[in-house]
Amino acid sequence: MKKFLNGKMLIILGVLCIAAYGLYSVFFPDRSLDNLTREDRLALKRNIVVLGVDERPAEQDVGRSDTLFVVMFDKDSKNISLLSIPRDTRVRIPGHGWDKINHAYAYGGRELTQKTVEELLGIRIDNYVMVDFKGFKGLVDAIGGIDINVEKDMYYYDDWDGFKVDLKKGPQHLDGETAIQYVRYRDEEGDIGRIRRQQHFMLAVYDKITSADMLLHVPGLAKQLTSMIKTNLPVSDMMDIGKALHSMVKEGGLVMATVPGTPKYIDGISYWLPDITDLRSEMVKMQGAQMSERYKNAAEIMENEYNRALEKVEQGDTSDENKEELKKEKDAAEEKTDKDAAGEIKAKDKKKSGKDSKRELAKQEARPESEASDERSGSTVVRLVNCSGNKEAAAAATAMLQNAGFTVVSGGSGEVIESTTVISTTNNGAVVSRLSNVPFAHKMRISRDGAADCAGVIMLGKDFQ
Repeated sequence: MKKFLNGKMLIILGVLCIAAYGLYSVFFPDRSLDNLTREDRLALKRNIVVLGVDERPAEQDVGRSDTLFVVMFDKDSKNISLLSIPRDTRVRIPGHGWDKINHAYAYGGRELTQKTVEELLGIRIDNYVMVDFKGFKGLVDAIGGIDINVEKDMYYYDDWDGFKVDLKKGPQHLDGETAIQYVRYRDEEGDIGRIRRQQHFMLAVYDKITSADMLLHVPGLAKQLTSMIKTNLPVSDMMDIGKALHSMVKEGGLVMATVPGTPKYIDGISYWLPDITDLRSEMVKMQGAQMSERYKNAAEIMENEYNRALEKVEQGDTSDENKEELKKEKDAAEEKTDKDAAGEIKAKDKKKSGKDSKRELAKQEARPESEASDERSGSTVVRLVNCSGNKEAAAAATAMLQNAGFTVVSGGSGEVIESTTVISTTNNGAVVSRLSNVPFAHKMRISRDGAADCAGVIMLGKDFQ
């Protein structure tokens, strides 16, 4: 009888444990997607997350991590690897649902970004380096600028944000102002093209720092570095990493990789979808580890969870988690619209009440975004004007745009111009990001027009192919 009661109690205890785990999953959903504890994650090297951030304290905006990569350093073998993470990478941000990885910084600063990166990569990160873009400009100036071969003409102008990129193809000497344009320029290749330029730029910076005339700039460089960088790395470790980097670059052995995956639009928002199993295999190699059965199973579990969440969004899941995913960019745009409206009201000294004027301006700002979308397909409406001098170009461009998910309205033909130009009629980040992925070479600028009936105007130039 006693054995029977003991057995019964074990069964009850087991049921309670299962129920408790189920309740924990419901009320505390931020468990690891791969079921690995932090101690289970790979840490055979010193892993350092590096964030390039653009903070705007005057605007009460903590900013985003515009550049994000992880440095992996083996002190014994003096081996260094670098993995770039596209800022549009779709991840589960603990406590905030599914979103782009660069938004983690806005939600929880460096700590939340580090935690999100750890879960994505399956490694343990103990150190960080944060670089302020304002200081970045000063750093480039402190070392006397950078010589780099700009691979093509780059032009982009946002008259609302005041940010301009205007670089010519060919060998260029970049100062701090033009260097920031080069590393932040975003073309039809999206994040991947920008990451390639950033890696190219880092190697150019390295060449300059290790050049013979660098001694002249050391005092100014040291001062600039302390003002632009925040880190918990000991000075001795930074010295070791610098020496190892010098050796590896000199011998051509520096490994620079990017998170494997594919670009995709979800509800009109661009994302980089990582291939989890490929990524985890890459991590095993970069960490100098062996693929264990537990780590392999964890990667498969995470990939299944990732794909399941993605399918829910694509099928129009209305759960809170996926609703947040689909509406986040729109909410952010509306919030920015409210701030913009308040600024315009103040500038124009409206006599109407602030509340009424704000609503009216918000309505005007929202118009191009709502009217510029096909409600059935969610595609972005663009007006195509053929300024190439080639009658067949419009049909070819229309086909390319439609294949890329745009809705094309004919704007007829115009005076011949040299370069294809995309003009966004709104400064909304989601719309601008979408237009930046027009599937052919182009220059881009923003010219806000509250009465526009399309998201953007594309003027085909003679360079269209």
